Amino acid sequence: MPSNLFAEREKLNQLFKDEAVLYPEFLPDNLPHREKELDELVFALRPASEGKRPKSVFVFGPPGTGKTASVRFVVKQLEEFSGKAKGTVINCFEANSRHAVLSELATRFGAIIPRRGVGSDETLAEWVSVLQKRKILPIVVLDEADQLLSGDDGSKLLYDLLRLPEKHGIGVGVIIVSNDAELLASLDDRVKSSLSPVRIEFAGYSPQQLKQIFSERAEKAFFPGIVVSESIDIIAGHSGKLGGDCRVGIESLLAAGRVAEKENAEKLLPEHCKAVFGQVDKVSLEKRLAYLSLAEAALLKTVARHPDVNSGDLFLFYQTEVASPLAERMFRTMLSKLSKLGLVDAEETMGDVKGRTRRVNLVVSKEKVERL
Repeated sequence: MPSNLFAEREKLNQLFKDEAVLYPEFLPDNLPHREKELDELVFALRPASEGKRPKSVFVFGPPGTGKTASVRFVVKQLEEFSGKAKGTVINCFEANSRHAVLSELATRFGAIIPRRGVGSDETLAEWVSVLQKRKILPIVVLDEADQLLSGDDGSKLLYDLLRLPEKHGIGVGVIIVSNDAELLASLDDRVKSSLSPVRIEFAGYSPQQLKQIFSERAEKAFFPGIVVSESIDIIAGHSGKLGGDCRVGIESLLAAGRVAEKENAEKLLPEHCKAVFGQVDKVSLEKRLAYLSLAEAALLKTVARHPDVNSGDLFLFYQTEVASPLAERMFRTMLSKLSKLGLVDAEETMGDVKGRTRRVNLVVSKEKVERL
């Protein structure tokens, strides 16, 4: 009788002790190098522990810098400390309309909402009713809020939330998480005035910080002695080149471990890491395309149409090809952001007349950009 395929697999080297600590949803017990940001979040939300209205918060910074993990960590700690507040994280890339967010909120707090035929205002009323009965203060986290808040729906939703204290006596907390530092600029003036958030910036991790983070994760994820130090070094260096993106490094560690196990290797070596960088980077960069603003997408399309030109010539193309081009200063700021996101390569070179300039090339596939 043939042996079971899974039983045969068990005979191979098992490198992972607990690979779940490398999953995107894993929340560690501590978040190194984010102490200052955690303190600011705690200070803003501290009134909620006493049932009082907390400050609104705007958390921003490049991808993979611990924004969502830090917010989830603090909200979890708040719930453990006080039974007066309950937090919920809404992924606005998935729930990207006012109605979708309100439906999620109502359902998560215990309201029974029919799948069809219920309007946004009725859904909001059901959610408010549940909050009043349970006497609980909601902390609403709008994660990946770029798409939601780029249109009128976003302002309407925030207006709904910010009126809860005045209209219903519910001291809601609102936390907005985004890669875009200027996201709130397009909001309705009344909403901006009522929101007045505490701004907390998350900068990219340094290579040394990344090495510490990856070493700690590797220690929990793999059996002792499996991951050689050179592998941690190469993953940290690679993540550093992508703007200090911790998420890419952790995904690379997981993918490299699986490659090493498939090869029945005894250790996770640098060659296993190098083998996965291309695919991990591709997935990560393509995810970033989905969160670009309309202005950023327009600039990226200009780069796709004119590869390997200096930034001055690119600005001239941009001015003539984009319906509502931004001024040159904003153009350069936006180009720098696309470079930090790893979507373009803007290498500084010596120009012919005006000194140093940047030659700009597309990093992601032209086909993906054209579909934006």
